[in-house]
Amino acid sequence: MVFFLYGLCATLFAYIISIVVTSQLAAFAFAAGGMVSLYLIYFIGYMCILTYAPAYAIDSYLDIFHWTVSLVSPSASLLRTQLLSLNSFSVLCDGNQIPSYPGALRVYGGPILYLTVQAILLFIALVWWDSGYRPPFLNREKGRQKHSEESVENIPSAVAAEITRTEQSKDSLRALHLHKTFGDNHAVNDITFGIPQGQVFALLGPNGAGKSSTISLIRGDIHPTTHINGGGDVLIEDISIISKRAAARGHLGVCPQFDAMDTMTVTEHLYFYARARGVPDPKSSVDAILQATGLHRFEHRLASKLSGGNKRKLSLGIALMGNPSVLLLDEPSSGMDAAAKRVMWRTLLGVAAPGRALLITTHSMEEADKLATRVGIMKRKMLALGTVGDLGEQYGDAWVVQLVLKSAPDTTEQEMERVKEWVRQRIPGVQLDKWGSRGGGHGQLRFKVLKAAVDRTSAPAETQDKESKLLEADVRLVDTNASSASFDLNSIPGLIQLLETNREQLGLEYYSVSPTTLDEVFLRVVGEEEEEEAGKTKRKGAKGFIGRICCCGVPW
Repeated sequence: MVFFLYGLCATLFAYIISIVVTSQLAAFAFAAGGMVSLYLIYFIGYMCILTYAPAYAIDSYLDIFHWTVSLVSPSASLLRTQLLSLNSFSVLCDGNQIPSYPGALRVYGGPILYLTVQAILLFIALVWWDSGYRPPFLNREKGRQKHSEESVENIPSAVAAEITRTEQSKDSLRALHLHKTFGDNHAVNDITFGIPQGQVFALLGPNGAGKSSTISLIRGDIHPTTHINGGGDVLIEDISIISKRAAARGHLGVCPQFDAMDTMTVTEHLYFYARARGVPDPKSSVDAILQATGLHRFEHRLASKLSGGNKRKLSLGIALMGNPSVLLLDEPSSGMDAAAKRVMWRTLLGVAAPGRALLITTHSMEEADKLATRVGIMKRKMLALGTVGDLGEQYGDAWVVQLVLKSAPDTTEQEMERVKEWVRQRIPGVQLDKWGSRGGGHGQLRFKVLKAAVDRTSAPAETQDKESKLLEADVRLVDTNASSASFDLNSIPGLIQLLETNREQLGLEYYSVSPTTLDEVFLRVVGEEEEEEAGKTKRKGAKGFIGRICCCGVPW
């Protein structure tokens, strides 16, 4: 009985430890090490009392020590039972005889009572933690610290508009003013966004930008840092993930970055998660997901034997179990080849996106461009937000033009030079790509048309003379002649019209004009933020240096 109760307490204690530490290895080390340490502390304390206490006080000291240490140590109750069963140090004696009732508190009843109460308390603590409920006095804001300087300075207008819209909306998923600090690292700094049903929101950012921390906050795995403006909250169908975590998670499906595949078939996996989520009709749900994800051909195959793409489909199917209204996809196509990625994208757009709010984190700009209705770029704080087209217009500084000649790939250098010269003369603000600037370029020419340079051609002549000195050396600005003056080269339609009009003259087979890609927008937004952070660091260093001179009186 005591060993059973001790095993139950040890298991619950290990769960409590796993909440606090960050890895499985650390959880095992702390749980096992903690139990062993408590066991040794009780044994050493017991031996010290037997060795150094006066003979007349040994029994009372042992009782006080046992009842006190056993309050917090299940290992103490286990060791006490072992000493009783062996009658070591005569602990089983009641005067001159053995107690008549083994269940008495001074015999086996005490350890059994302590272990039972401890198991109940640990179980209640786990259920309380998992439910997310916190009494109001634990959620009170400590001093309501103001936002850090970086969170209030230079907030982009689109981000500010999203904050206002999200606070007043009824979106399926709303992340409101999330803050999270790990020591001195402010990993998530006032992140706010909302995702209505039927919309796909892609969260982009470099490594260490806080994307994983944001996802963990939304899932309820970690809690916001409450001493910074309350820490914020996450509302899933208007249910707080902090105060009512179990209820909020009922509307949430999660597809993690890794594939948690067990030694079960595809169907067994789906049935297991259907029962875990309490789906009322598991069979119909499993059949529907197998059909939607295209896994019906592999329903009896071990999940561990599936290809990488089909494993990701199974993870998506598990996330869809229970028909959640909000879906979190953490790099859903990671580790997949190009063909499998596109199959996965079609599955997401056809199965997961309709009628749900989707949040996707990814490092693939192509994936975000293909799937996302809106894009958010973050680096601890939200730097930019909007549709791909809006971000391209706001942060894009050029249009990308690609030409393919009819003579490709046998285009001569003379033919390519003729086309290049025509481009330089007819289109202002041209930047030729280096990889296509040598020889015939296999009949392909790619270049950028800088918007700023095109705008300058419409300015007064004096302004052009002054500002032309500031252009890069490889940007060519020439006056447009009469044949191109009639076209509005400050727009994609104007460039297309110019190229179409001169298509035969240039010998073009194909051409394309596209706005700034999401990759370029991402690099520009993140690059500007890094430059700003570097400037702040330099200013802080200068202030610290001046402070040392003023206080010490001796510059060094």
